[in-house]
Amino acid sequence: MLMQIANRKIYYEVTGKGQAVVFCHGFGGNHVVWAGQVPYLAQHGYQVITFDLAGHGSSEGPAVSTMADLADEAAELISRLNLKDIILIGHSMGAGLVWAILKYHPELKIAKIITIDQTPKMLNDEKWHYGWAHGQIELTRHNFKEVLSHYDHIKETLNGIDSQVWSELYPFKQHHPFKREENMPLLFDHVQKDWRQTVYSIDFPALSISSTKSPYFRIGYVNEMQKHNQHIEINTVTDAGHDIMAEKPAEFNHLLGKFLGIE
Repeated sequence: MLMQIANRKIYYEVTGKGQAVVFCHGFGGNHVVWAGQVPYLAQHGYQVITFDLAGHGSSEGPAVSTMADLADEAAELISRLNLKDIILIGHSMGAGLVWAILKYHPELKIAKIITIDQTPKMLNDEKWHYGWAHGQIELTRHNFKEVLSHYDHIKETLNGIDSQVWSELYPFKQHHPFKREENMPLLFDHVQKDWRQTVYSIDFPALSISSTKSPYFRIGYVNEMQKHNQHIEINTVTDAGHDIMAEKPAEFNHLLGKFLGIE
């Protein structure tokens, strides 16, 4: 389905009935990346909402250039669907979107959040060493535009996407190719954000899932998050890359189920 929001049409899907779970995909992604989670949650009595960010997937219209604009659109979608007691789940930049929603839209009734392989601060400096890093290259305020303009073919997974998820994701990506250049202003805004104050102020249950083999982030940022906020549970998945939920859906769903009280 498409929902008109400002000068864009945002594509979304609603599956199941029950407490609302809203999934937020990352930069260059789409709603199909959650194919391993939607049936699992729907079968356990949740209403699952997946959507394509502006400039992504089946959504129509121009890309947005800021995380604040992205949060406004997501909040509008949530409000018009009349969702309450919401569980927000975000992967990569989608985790940044979750934090942006918390910061810019405190009027929404958020019950729990889960963030997946995303540090609250992307840029490294002398006091923060848990930002974006690939091999010997560290992202800083001085080099991020140059680095991200050239590093667009990093392998995000360790052993590929789960075959069942890939059988749905691959044809969708073929029919809806991502227009990276049009979305670069959004990526640049994303990497300059520092969400630590928002993260450290969360006063409801939160879970942050990291990966031992992430191509972007060093192990340890989740521990730093938990050190500043005991409401945050942490878990680290071994032998997965950046796309944890799509690489190892069964293991991810087990962590999801434990956090939600399903398992």
